[in-house]
Amino acid sequence: MAVLYKGIQTSLSRPVAIKVMKGTLADTPEAHELFEWESKIVARLDHPHIIRVIDKGLTPQGMPFFVMDYVEGVTLKDALRSNKLSDRRKLRVMIQVAKALGYAHRNNIIHRDIKPGNILLDREGNARVVDFGIARLTEDTELSKVNEAGMTVGTPAYMAPEQQQGASFTTSASDIYSLGVIMYLMLTGKLYKAGYPPPSQHNPKVPTSLDKITMACLADDPTRRPSADKLVALLLTALKGAHLKQEQQEAAKQTFKDAKDKFRLLDIIRETDFGSVCLYENREDRSLMVLKKRHNNFKGFNEAELLSRLKHRNIINVRGVSRNDRIFITVLEYLSGGSLQSRMAQPMAVADFMPIAEQICDAMIFAHNNRIIHGNLRPHNILFDDSNTVKVMDFGFEPHYENMLEQNWYVCDDDPHTIAGDVYAAGVIFYQLLTGALPDWKRGLLQPNEAFGEIPQHLRTLIKGMLCRDSKVRLANFEEVKKGLQLQQDGSDEKTRTAIKPVEAPKPKKRSGRTGMLASVLVLLLLINGGLYLWLYAQKNPLPPWLAEPLVDAGLVPPHPQSPSFAPPARSQTPTANGDKELTMKRVDHPKQN
Repeated sequence: MAVLYKGIQTSLSRPVAIKVMKGTLADTPEAHELFEWESKIVARLDHPHIIRVIDKGLTPQGMPFFVMDYVEGVTLKDALRSNKLSDRRKLRVMIQVAKALGYAHRNNIIHRDIKPGNILLDREGNARVVDFGIARLTEDTELSKVNEAGMTVGTPAYMAPEQQQGASFTTSASDIYSLGVIMYLMLTGKLYKAGYPPPSQHNPKVPTSLDKITMACLADDPTRRPSADKLVALLLTALKGAHLKQEQQEAAKQTFKDAKDKFRLLDIIRETDFGSVCLYENREDRSLMVLKKRHNNFKGFNEAELLSRLKHRNIINVRGVSRNDRIFITVLEYLSGGSLQSRMAQPMAVADFMPIAEQICDAMIFAHNNRIIHGNLRPHNILFDDSNTVKVMDFGFEPHYENMLEQNWYVCDDDPHTIAGDVYAAGVIFYQLLTGALPDWKRGLLQPNEAFGEIPQHLRTLIKGMLCRDSKVRLANFEEVKKGLQLQQDGSDEKTRTAIKPVEAPKPKKRSGRTGMLASVLVLLLLINGGLYLWLYAQKNPLPPWLAEPLVDAGLVPPHPQSPSFAPPARSQTPTANGDKELTMKRVDHPKQN
């Protein structure tokens, strides 16, 4: 479909890859559609193991092109052909491609052509997935409406059984099958075909655990294949850190000195100048834990220490904390569902947004009730477990990009370490989830984009209340935010406005209990005395109508006999023992009396 060129981005003086559609396809509408489709899909993805799109446009001849990161290296196909990959690098490729697929699948994108020729390896041996030209969105959007009737897409040797039946039968499990074929090829040197034995039959060095994982990926039934996220966890547990570089393992041992050799390093999740995040396995019970290390920065230690003693369904389980004069370490539960940031390649449907937003509110309400401010709430530190339950983390941690040129979009001008600051940060996240973009400001006023106008009215009102630049008129807390989330879309605008109120001025403090009680007694005595006086006076003198009627209506005084509103009591006749009739009085309530 295309020709790939190496070029230079002159504004930054860096190499780029430029993909231009072939001129022979100029008069083929389907080719234009698929090419445009690929550029839009990849532009939404931001993952270290997926090639990133930088720009797009048309050549002077009207041919479409898009510009990508340039990777200096070779394809996995060429690397396998030259037989220069070590076992450790092969294992690292398996895990990195599985991570890339997990990210794409969480954003409803299926690659549909996973093969060695579409995996690039840089000079450090890191993998990058490329060529989303026949990828498909699983949700019902404009991008997913390419006509696939009667089409079969993919490379036959790597296609899952259901994929060979037609493009419309392809699912995320089809990508897992393709990766299983690649794994089989890397472990045995043979291209898998139906009926082949496990890899260890060809290569005795393959451990039993890796045998089972590979064959699970190659199951004929798509439902029996693991998800990409589950596959990552299985591989890490089975490989026991064998894919890591020697220097990475040594650095981890220096940080976490395990004298009893109780914990085994499985993976380096992230390394930066500020610290690292590593995955460990407890050798005794096989449980997984994450060890987060920060250098020369102890912000968040007090919050982590407190949360290690408090538990909530929507806050990550802090298993322990420690520090010395240089390093601050937090031990956390392992979560396989990725971060909220990894699910934001496109706007989220309201039905998917609501449970996530409500769980974020529940986490923040619990934290604030325990006097814990987050101060750095953003999509990167909102995670998911394998059942898609929200887990908020990094309370009190300092943002990494405070000392960098990148703007912190989740902090307003006022102090972020307040409840109001956390509400603002959540407002930015909610706006992103529903619109696919960060909020834009002009002279202190929110400039909503087109997508914002398409969400329900009560959510627009809520998010505007959360994003008020002045913290005094911003929504007060997450209890108010949760109430705003739960408003029905069919409620009136007036109901929406009155249900979501900004922070009001502080009300005067109530009097002390003793003073208030004394005042109540005095008022009660005055009312009783006043009522008795009016009643005695009314027995002798009829009150003027303008005063009598309200008092009678309220039941404070009975009507005077000479008053026109007086109702004589009903009389009932009861026979006496001697046959005479005795008169008795029976009260009749005034018609207006309560």
